[in-house]
Amino acid sequence: AMAGYDRALTIFAPDGRLKQVEYAMEAVKKGSACVAIRGKESIILAVERRSAAKLQEPRTLNKICLLDDHLALAFAGLNADARV
Repeated sequence: AMAGYDRALTIFAPDGRLKQVEYAMEAVKKGSACVAIRGKESIILAVERRSAAKLQEPRTLNKICLLDDHLALAFAGLNADARV
């Protein structure tokens, strides 16, 4: 009955819910912890490092990404979702 309502972020289900947003929130719940601390002249980003699955390369599990020379991103959800 809900088929088709979870294909895009901007498609509302008949009950008014955005399925993609709900899926993203579940991914964050299953993801690792992420914390940022801001000082006067510095910022610290910290993430929880979980063990890799057997077939997963541990070097690919980066949860902190440098976006520019002065901009970084830390995320708590799934790695594949952060690339979007």
